[in-house]
Amino acid sequence: MGSQVDRARRYRGRALALFALAALFLAGLAASPAAAQAKTLQWQRLDTDITVLLNGDLEIVETNVIHFISGSFSFGYRDIDLSRLEAVENIQVTDDTGQRLRVERTTDGSVLRIKYYFPLASRETRTFRLRYTVRGAVRYYAEGDQVYWAGVYADRNGFSVESARITVRLPEGATATIADAYGPQARVTGQGESLVVAEALSPIPSGQEFEIRVQFPHGIVQGQPSAWQAEFDRQREFEETVKPGINLVVLLISLAMLFDGPALAVVLWYTRGRDPNVGLIADYLNEPPAGITPGVAGTLVDEQADLRDVIATLVDLARRGIVVMEEQGKPNRAGLLTGRDWVFSRGPEFGSALAPHEQKLIEALGLTQKDSVSLSAMRNRFYTKIPGINDALYSQLVAGGYYQRRPDQVRGAYASLASTLMVLTFVVGCLALTVLVDLADTAILLPIGLAVTTLAFLIVSGQMPVRTRKGAEARMRLEAFKRYLQNIEKYTNVQAATEQFEKYLPYAIAFGLDRTWISKFAAVDTPAPTWYVPYGRPRSYGPRGPAGLAGASQSALGDISGAASAGGGLGGLDRGLSQGLSNINSGLTAMFSSVASTFVSTPAPPPGSSSGRSGSSGRGWSGGGSLGGGSSGRGGGGFG
Repeated sequence: MGSQVDRARRYRGRALALFALAALFLAGLAASPAAAQAKTLQWQRLDTDITVLLNGDLEIVETNVIHFISGSFSFGYRDIDLSRLEAVENIQVTDDTGQRLRVERTTDGSVLRIKYYFPLASRETRTFRLRYTVRGAVRYYAEGDQVYWAGVYADRNGFSVESARITVRLPEGATATIADAYGPQARVTGQGESLVVAEALSPIPSGQEFEIRVQFPHGIVQGQPSAWQAEFDRQREFEETVKPGINLVVLLISLAMLFDGPALAVVLWYTRGRDPNVGLIADYLNEPPAGITPGVAGTLVDEQADLRDVIATLVDLARRGIVVMEEQGKPNRAGLLTGRDWVFSRGPEFGSALAPHEQKLIEALGLTQKDSVSLSAMRNRFYTKIPGINDALYSQLVAGGYYQRRPDQVRGAYASLASTLMVLTFVVGCLALTVLVDLADTAILLPIGLAVTTLAFLIVSGQMPVRTRKGAEARMRLEAFKRYLQNIEKYTNVQAATEQFEKYLPYAIAFGLDRTWISKFAAVDTPAPTWYVPYGRPRSYGPRGPAGLAGASQSALGDISGAASAGGGLGGLDRGLSQGLSNINSGLTAMFSSVASTFVSTPAPPPGSSSGRSGSSGRGWSGGGSLGGGSSGRGGGGFG
């Protein structure tokens, strides 16, 4: 027993030891990257000595004094941009002992990298001198030749240079007529002499350059302008003389689009998009204007022919005896109902004169070819008829003299204009970010101005349909009638006006008031409508007696307009109908649910798709511009 306990203790001890070793190993792995990244240094000095030779070459010595603070370093590098010179030759690197270091030279595009290796350095100060000869960097102008060089380059791996000095030694007989330094505040001496020195007066943060520019009499140094100089001078002249004017023009155009475009949209609405002012016709009217059907009334009020107007037209046709809706059951062998279907039949008044949109609806139901048609037979085909019915409603607004142009076409014209502006905004935006940005600094403002104008026309497009005076008066009368339907209990005794329920129900649907309209008449036990035949009841075209709306009949009527407007589409209609109309509910719900699913359905995708400056003022430079940033020798450098 004792040996087993000892053995168990040994196992536990070994497990704990292994666990501790694993934890130490993982901790070491986690610490390794941090240790590798903790390489810091202080760039104490970066001095650049430039000697101008009589043949136009430049002999350059860069002296770097580096204090390595933490981590180990074994190489340094210097990147030189070759775009503003011809060649870099005779490269040598020595350390503070004078020993020459191994150098690798590589070129990537227009950048030359000089990489040199030295014995491992850690927690010490080293000095490195980089010597090289540059051809084709001197700039030649009749008014005076120039040396323009970045003694301290911008890209230094995040390290600032604590102190820096740039020295330019001119050949015998040449004296500096102009001398400037760009970047940090600097003291420049030697103008009028052959030795020019620029001393930085503060540390130079990473990302900032320290450049020197010296001009001296033309003809002392032999040589011809390099090919890059002509292109550089053309670009610089463009930026200093032409580009400011282009910037101003682009800015003015952008501001015009930013403010004048929206102002134009507002002016168009004010002059062409407002109805004639006909004033208030009446506080309320207890009947609709003569000759205006429910579908046309709904379209005239909100300028939109939609599903609500189609339903209002269907109910009105049933109310007038042109259509009868009859529920049919599907019993099984035991006599139990297992399903239902509904039949739309020609009513006793079928063949009466119809308005164009009503005729379109009758044709959509299929009653022009057959005496009756089942609801199931209309699935997956009725949705194609709705645009034709809406089109007829819009055309009737013009034919009735309520509009000079169809409101949908007016909206479409302005929406097309806005869409064109949207495409133009995208095109101009792409050009601004690729081509125009080189011509104008303000180019990005062009698509911004166009975008604001586009938004203004998108907003205005929905407000541009304008009614005629007749249309404006009819709309005001309909609004007064709508107030009557909305507040009927305020204007009359609802119980004494039960005959108005079925008569004005289509208008209540078109105006979106059917819910309150039904509830108010249900409260006074209004007779059910006569245009729907529930399952098991014989068809009758006369009044069916005071069945009342309080129970099944109220449920049967439901909230049609609320359904048609919920979510802005047919799915809302399905939800509203499913909450009411009892018998009639199921038929209309099934029919319009089928229309909804077909209308919104889309084919399934195929499988698998799916700087500061100092020195002289800079006036009098013979060429190449008068600001910093145009020097040769730009690039980067660092240590690792």
